[in-house]
Amino acid sequence: MPLRLVHTADNHLDPKLSYLGSKALDRRLDFYKSFLRVVEFALERKPHLFLVSGDLFDSINPRNPVRTRVLQAFRRITSEGIKAFVIGGNHDMPRSQEEGMSPIGEIEAAGYATFFPELDEFRVEHLKVEGLDVAVTGLSFDPTLEISSNPLRDRNLRIPIEGDINIAMLHYNFAGFKIPKNWAAPTITPADLPEGLNYLAMGHLHGHSYTTIKETLVVYPGSTERRSFNEETDDKKGFVYVELTGNNTPRLEFIEVPTRPMKTFEVTLDETVDEPVTRVLKAVNVVDQELLARIVIKGSLPVEKMSRYSKAELLNKLANNFFHVVVDDSGLKSLFKEIKLTSDISSPIDSYKEYFNEALSNVTGEEADILRLALEIGLKVLQEVGAW
Repeated sequence: MPLRLVHTADNHLDPKLSYLGSKALDRRLDFYKSFLRVVEFALERKPHLFLVSGDLFDSINPRNPVRTRVLQAFRRITSEGIKAFVIGGNHDMPRSQEEGMSPIGEIEAAGYATFFPELDEFRVEHLKVEGLDVAVTGLSFDPTLEISSNPLRDRNLRIPIEGDINIAMLHYNFAGFKIPKNWAAPTITPADLPEGLNYLAMGHLHGHSYTTIKETLVVYPGSTERRSFNEETDDKKGFVYVELTGNNTPRLEFIEVPTRPMKTFEVTLDETVDEPVTRVLKAVNVVDQELLARIVIKGSLPVEKMSRYSKAELLNKLANNFFHVVVDDSGLKSLFKEIKLTSDISSPIDSYKEYFNEALSNVTGEEADILRLALEIGLKVLQEVGAW
């Protein structure tokens, strides 16, 4: 009978979502429901192992309600005889002693999982499954490493091979996999895999992918929810169910979990648009109250038309169309008309003279004398202040 395991990662429970306002609680619940589907699957299939390869939590200080629910979930898993192993990822491992300990430590302290908090030393746990010695090891993510580093080779670390079936858990990039932009992290290479390693349970990349290198099955299960619009185009979210025999080809099954849909609408405005808000609303003519929508507005508008654009009005009119809507108008610019300066502008003194000379041409006698005196006094004042 094969060794059966459920492998998940990057669940990001209890994310900080203050930008969602009153919808933040519902959105955090999305992440928990997705993780709960992994747990329910494990309780139904009853694998030998339940592996979490980092970023179970979105931070090192998740709220108490989710901590309690996670403890309850792992208690149900272990009560069925399933052995759980967890490592920390770049989100739920402390970056310094001042940040304290990872919340994963509570699960191990309660006796519901084996936690590998080690950063630079492999510890191996052995268990007997169907008469086979299964060796499980792992390292948590080390936030002090340089992005360009290799977390194994740079420390002369070798993944230990001690069992009939050998499994390792890591939370880094793996060379050869498609790595999204801005997803830089220390990287492991195929050359780091020792002979005899059957399964490398990876975390960090949020898209599901896998490959086989010699006899090692290297698997990213992907995240169980979309954490940002960067994952909008990810095909599916979920986890994997794997059967290993040690000698034969393993069987891998990707299990999709429902997630909240995301969609970006791009709208370009130009000087031909008279009513910018109306144009954007027309371009986003969709109603889907499950959808997390982002509207990206680009282009340029003349100043007089820009005055008719209002982000607040857009958000107000679209509020009931979606679960939540975000407007990014950082790419919308104002068009200013060029002001041509001429060189024939008179100086204040010249203008003053011109005014009084015209006035003097129309008067005579005492009235003309008064104007000449005013001209004389005024010119002196203007010359003193330098109004040339």
